[in-house]
Amino acid sequence: MPKLEVFLETFFERVERKSPTSLVLAWKASVLPQVEWPAAFQGPENQKVRQFLFMMMGNRVMFPMGIVFPLSPTEPSSFEFLRRFSAAAPFEMSAKHFQIGVVSKSGSFAWRKPDTECAARLAEFVD
Repeated sequence: MPKLEVFLETFFERVERKSPTSLVLAWKASVLPQVEWPAAFQGPENQKVRQFLFMMMGNRVMFPMGIVFPLSPTEPSSFEFLRRFSAAAPFEMSAKHFQIGVVSKSGSFAWRKPDTECAARLAEFVD
């Protein structure tokens, strides 16, 4: 539990408590690399915030809807951030579970598997 508390305090802001075992969290802007975020990752009033649900069930940590990392798939600072996050996380992470958000020219948004180069870099920094 102490490692979990340090992890949460380091990377996230607590937005709302849903129950004794679940919280709505948002990224602390100060911990993320300063990269240009697509509009899909920007919250209300153009704030660079994405909220997500965090749950504890016994000793198990869950993000039922996943964690959106608003990072560039090409910037070295993004991969260094993932290395720090993965090392601090009180759970195991695997590069094979990552997807990349892609914004088309028309503005539509979709999730895609990382290309071979990005997948290799993720494996290097996360696994």
